[in-house]
Amino acid sequence: MLSRKIGNKFLIALLIMLLVAPTAFAGEQVKLIFNGKEYQADVTLKDGVTYVQSAALNKIPGLEVGNDPIVPIRKLFESQGGVVSWDNDNNQVIVSWREKAGDLTADELVIKYSESLKEANTYKMKGSYQLEFGVEGVQDLIEIPNMPKMEATIEGIFQYEPMAMYIKQTMNMPLDELEELGLSPEELEAEGLDEEMVTEIVWLDNAIYQKNPGFDQWIVQDLAEVEGMPDINELMQITPQQSMEMMNKAGVINVFGEDVEKDGREYYTIKNYIDADSFKSLVEETMNNFDITAFIEAAGAQSDMDAQEAEDFNEMFEKVFETILNNINAVYYIDTLVDKETLLPDYMNFDLNMQIDLKPLIEIIAAMEEVDETEELSEILEMPISLELKMKGDYQLYDYGADLELPDLSDAISQEEYIQQLMELMEQAEQD
Repeated sequence: MLSRKIGNKFLIALLIMLLVAPTAFAGEQVKLIFNGKEYQADVTLKDGVTYVQSAALNKIPGLEVGNDPIVPIRKLFESQGGVVSWDNDNNQVIVSWREKAGDLTADELVIKYSESLKEANTYKMKGSYQLEFGVEGVQDLIEIPNMPKMEATIEGIFQYEPMAMYIKQTMNMPLDELEELGLSPEELEAEGLDEEMVTEIVWLDNAIYQKNPGFDQWIVQDLAEVEGMPDINELMQITPQQSMEMMNKAGVINVFGEDVEKDGREYYTIKNYIDADSFKSLVEETMNNFDITAFIEAAGAQSDMDAQEAEDFNEMFEKVFETILNNINAVYYIDTLVDKETLLPDYMNFDLNMQIDLKPLIEIIAAMEEVDETEELSEILEMPISLELKMKGDYQLYDYGADLELPDLSDAISQEEYIQQLMELMEQAEQD
């Protein structure tokens, strides 16, 4: 009863905010033009001053908006080196902020370095990142502890045409901290957890090769055999201009940061930020080119199912994927350092914070599986539950134009053969 009263009060307060806020700043509606493009935000004009909600400016990386919920546009941007003007004929406020370096806009520089990468055709990469994830809200109830912070290194090589890639990731597992969470050395060993978990992936000739931790065996999936799967080489033919159009459509904004000197080289800094709406838009745009159902089927996920079970599985997967995508809150900052002479993006720093509301996911799975509502399930559904993922790290790109070198893949086996081997190992373990 108490929670219902609190909920009602919250709804009343929310309604008051929604009704009062527009009235408090009622005025003539105008457009905001930011760095040459219309910026989606509710802008109001009152007594000759344009205002915008500070939260609406979160897409602009590096901009300091302060704590005020509503800010005057001219004062905000001019105080941080921007140029603001008023277009009376079109009823719009025009802002230029960190838009250009010399003759190039930030978007033009992104297109330039993308063209430079494609011209080089190959490059090597190396980097490291920190990873944290945990379940928030119901740890005690479902006995899932938050995992300790983990560190990983990554190295590889990429080729544009024909498309090929090799990535090796080494995850350093904090075994001592995992044991403190109640996992015994025997349990860690049974799960295949070691101090270093190495995963390798090769993408070659429209096929994916993967070597998983604990299995010294390459597994191959030929994408050409997947119905509805486009040729990856064709997808890679997208031009930098088309890629920029897709980013702009998703609401991703590029601006200049401070210039940087590193290892005796001078660099431009390009800053961008991807929020939940932009992330969803980019994922949906990318997934339009893939037949997810066909890919799952080819990957062997349905190998032991009859036709009806496979159809049910596909339906569930698509609904689960859509539910996850609709309940993601992402904050993703990326800084790219572009060499002023070569116009190549030698370094990238990133900071990702993602939260997924798991309650709708649990509800839809329970409904599709026709799970009886138990007291424990009801208790879970009455409280917030979310998965939080944090990643922060940096990459370096180097050896542009290097010869493509890949591991020996001659002993690769298919997904079906791999699954058969796993089943045999499980049967053998049960017999022992």
